[in-house]
Amino acid sequence: MIDVYEHCEHLKDYEKSLIQIPHTLECIDKNDNFKNIFTFYTPFKGKKNFFNILKAKKIEKEINSKLDINKNDILFVYTEFEILNQYIIALFKREGARAYVIDEGFATYITYGVKNEGKLTFKEKIKLIYLKYFLGYDFVEYLKFNNSVFPQINEKYINGVLLYLDANIVRDVKKYLINRNQKRLKLDESKAIFLNEKMYDKYCSKEEYRSILDDIMKNMTGKFEKVYFKFHPRETDENRKWQLEVLKKYSNVQIIEEKAPIENLLGKYDAKYVFSFFSAALFNVNAIGATPVYIYHLYDKISQNNVFKNIDLILRNASYHFIDENYDLKNVGFENELQNNHSWTIADVLNDALSHQ
Repeated sequence: MIDVYEHCEHLKDYEKSLIQIPHTLECIDKNDNFKNIFTFYTPFKGKKNFFNILKAKKIEKEINSKLDINKNDILFVYTEFEILNQYIIALFKREGARAYVIDEGFATYITYGVKNEGKLTFKEKIKLIYLKYFLGYDFVEYLKFNNSVFPQINEKYINGVLLYLDANIVRDVKKYLINRNQKRLKLDESKAIFLNEKMYDKYCSKEEYRSILDDIMKNMTGKFEKVYFKFHPRETDENRKWQLEVLKKYSNVQIIEEKAPIENLLGKYDAKYVFSFFSAALFNVNAIGATPVYIYHLYDKISQNNVFKNIDLILRNASYHFIDENYDLKNVGFENELQNNHSWTIADVLNDALSHQ
């Protein structure tokens, strides 16, 4: 939510409401930034619920009754991947309002920067048919990339995409490059954080990841006095167990137990370097004074995947300097501070939107 609060600062002269569709992060019940807070629970979470048409229609009815949308409203949304987000975007557009997607990390850059490759499987086609013809969600589209499906909304429903990096996009959507002028923390260079990701789900086997994790911890603990380790919020207890066996080998590794985003905990743990493969949090911590350290390129099993080839292109175009195999930290990070590169703020985008209504 740190990104949300930053944008709220730029929009302090405007009345704001928050719509949240929680998955793993905790909900906000009350906040002075928002006049209203609406919480809706997706009916599309899990295989069992996806085809529950009664549940979907019940949520639609709840949304329609609670959201009083008019043509002067502006919607900023962080992801199209959630089908319920697409439903809300479509509601705003049908009332004559405007909708913009905000950068949420590499998921945004990949889905805006690649074209369809490969055909949908039979199961994927069934899901898309259900959404389009049974629920009437004619706005839903599927992007197939690297054998994964990314739900997208039809381009005509999006007025613009707000990015922090000047990356190439292939969708017919206006691109805004926006600022991140946040207060920067002074952090301890003898400490580092590793943000774990479920690489073993798609990009390598569990045995391969065990070896990779061991190598990462060996290098990090040899470089830093203190290494903090944070599990991905969606990791199961079973998967945590075998990874903890690796971590126990290293005496200067401490587990971060809090569920809050690392952006909110950075000041507490006071670590200058934040390591991960492609976590969206690396963009955010960079804006508040930490040095993001991407490490996917050090492991061939991962770096040769098409997803990471695209990420590699994005980072290199943004003048990012990678760590080497010796974990030399000299010059690691973005050549220029991301938050000072662009002139647009979210308030500028809003004013631009209002001028076109």
